[in-house]
Amino acid sequence: MSALEIGVAQAKSSFSEIMGRAAYGGQQFIIQRRGKPLAVVIGMAEYEEFLAFRRARRLMRFRRLREAAGDMPEDEALALAQAVAEDVRHQGTA
Repeated sequence: MSALEIGVAQAKSSFSEIMGRAAYGGQQFIIQRRGKPLAVVIGMAEYEEFLAFRRARRLMRFRRLREAAGDMPEDEALALAQAVAEDVRHQGTA
């Protein structure tokens, strides 16, 4: 099912309906202002799936980092891990 794009005014006037369709019908909504995407409304189950995927991806990155560090001294490995984590946070993909 593809996301339904709606404007802010429609989202405000149909808020209860949108929540029900997202929560119980699995519908996704992209809320737009002046034709630009502003927010997404999804059901809680889909949001929890998203969080689980994000956690798994983060864990995979740190495992690869740990493997790449190999025999690197602990202080260097920690500094590298912190730099990577900060970079990921700035990219908005943490």
